[in-house]
Amino acid sequence: MKPVDINKTIEIPEWDPYSAIKTEEAEFLYDFITDQGIKRTLEVGFAIGKSASHIMAATGEEHTAMDPFQDNYRRIGLKNIDKLGFSDRLNFHEDFSHNVLPKLHQEGRKYEFIFIDGDHKFDGILLDFYYADLMLEDGGYALFHDTWMRSTRLVEHFIKKNRADYQYVATPLRNFSLFQKIGEDQRNGMHFREFYTTRSLLSHSMILWMSSGKDSWLKRAFLKIKDAVK
Repeated sequence: MKPVDINKTIEIPEWDPYSAIKTEEAEFLYDFITDQGIKRTLEVGFAIGKSASHIMAATGEEHTAMDPFQDNYRRIGLKNIDKLGFSDRLNFHEDFSHNVLPKLHQEGRKYEFIFIDGDHKFDGILLDFYYADLMLEDGGYALFHDTWMRSTRLVEHFIKKNRADYQYVATPLRNFSLFQKIGEDQRNGMHFREFYTTRSLLSHSMILWMSSGKDSWLKRAFLKIKDAVK
């Protein structure tokens, strides 16, 4: 099944059009996983199942995902996977990643591709990466979503500064941050490099301001400028 067929089939709820990844992001997932020949995949976060559906279509294999909030999405994510006929290949855990990931690691699970798009607090993302790293195969990939957020950007910079066993891989999408595992972690117990960055500080503050509080002419003006420079 191709992305165009997936997007015709799955439901995007009118009451929440923002939780799902964008169509161009979903298509990137499909194309990247297909091109790399990836088969063993894991995803932190699930929402309406848009990313999961494209990952599963690309691999044709089992996909592991976790999300404790399916009831908040009226279980649309699981229904979308069922509509596509993928349910028998979905290893779904209706629980928090901090409970699921340690169990998967204890089971000896290994993955070629891990998509981190769950808890967006800094400590939550860092914890997801910690366990993802333990289960990621050499040469495998970790992909982070929502890099407009300060929390995600700081985890990205931590990896760049402190994890020589990971290589940053540029993508054409600004809201993705992709890393490839290229070796073993050789740090000793005293290793630490500062990883603070000012990048995304302005964009994070601007987006929070735009998405909260009352509408205003100034917010509408910024939106017009944003659309004009796309």
